[in-house]
Amino acid sequence: MRNSNTLPGPAGLVGLGLMGRGIAACLLGHGLEVVAYNRTYARAMQARTFIGEALNEAVRRRVLRRADVAGWESRFRVVRTPRDLAGCACVVESVKEDLPLKRRLFGEIESCVAPETVLASNTSSFPLALLQKGAAHPERFVVMHWSEPAWITRFMEIVRNERTSDKAVRRVEALARACGKQPSVLQFDIRGFIANRLMYAFIREACYLADLGVADIATIDRSFRNDTGWWAALAGPFRWMDLTGIQSYGKVMDGLLPELSDCKRIPAVMRRMLASGARGTADHRGFYRYDAQSAKAWEAAWVDFTFDMRRLTAKYERRLAKAGAD
Repeated sequence: MRNSNTLPGPAGLVGLGLMGRGIAACLLGHGLEVVAYNRTYARAMQARTFIGEALNEAVRRRVLRRADVAGWESRFRVVRTPRDLAGCACVVESVKEDLPLKRRLFGEIESCVAPETVLASNTSSFPLALLQKGAAHPERFVVMHWSEPAWITRFMEIVRNERTSDKAVRRVEALARACGKQPSVLQFDIRGFIANRLMYAFIREACYLADLGVADIATIDRSFRNDTGWWAALAGPFRWMDLTGIQSYGKVMDGLLPELSDCKRIPAVMRRMLASGARGTADHRGFYRYDAQSAKAWEAAWVDFTFDMRRLTAKYERRLAKAGAD
C-alpha cells in the first residue's frame, strides 16, 4: 500500500452519495484505509458495488495501480454512527448542501475525535467560517472541494481562512497529492472558490445569450466546446492569454466587458427549467431531450472522456516538465 503512511490513522468519510462514494474509491484506490458513515446504512452498503466497479475500471485503464487497489474491501469499513469515526486522522464530509445538517454532523464528530484530527468539508457553496462557527477547534477546519468523477479527476481545491492552522492545510494537501490530485490552495475564504466562480460566470453568460435569442442551446454549447473546451484543459485563462497575445485581450475587454451580463437573478431560461422540475439525464428531461438509452450513453461517455483527458493532460505535463517549463 503505497500511501499507507500518508495519515497517522484512517481517513473518515461522511456521506456515500454520488460524490462520497467517488471520494471513497479515490482514497481506497491509493492504498488508504477508509471508515465511512452514511445516514442510511443500506445505501452505504450498496456503495461497495460501485466502488468495486470503479476501482476495477481505473486499474484496467492504468489510472490506478493494481497493488494499491488490492485488498480494498478489508480497508473499507462502514459504521453506523459518526461517533465511530473516533480513530480517524482526517474526516471528509460529503453530504448534501444543508448547513444545519453539516454543522450538526461536525458537532457530533468533534465530540469524539482527537483535537488534532482535521475536519474537511466537500461543500461547494458554504463559506468555511459558517462551518467553524461554534466549533471547539476551528483551526482544524478546511474545505476540501472534490470534483466528479472523484476517483479519476486531478482537481482539488483546499480552502482555508485566518482561523485555519498551517498544519491542517499541510495535512489535507499531502493527502490530496497522495491521491493523485493537483491541489489548489486558496489563501482566504471566498464563496464559490475558484472553479465554481469561473464556471458560473460562463454559465450566466450562456443563459444570457440564450435568453437574448442569439442562438439556440445546442449552438451555444457547440461554440463553447469547440473553442474554450479546446484549450482550457491544458492552458487555463492566463496561460491562454500568454500564448495568444496579451495586448489584444486588453483591447477586447475595453469594449466587450460592459456588454456582458451582470444579472444578479437566476436567468429566465434557468428559471423555466427549475419550474419544470427537470433534472437532466437523471430523469431524461433537461436542456436537451433524452431517452433511457441516450442518457446512459452520455453518462458513459463522460466517464470515458474523463479517463482520456487525464491521460492527455498528463502526457503534455510530462513533455513540459521535461523542457523545464513551469
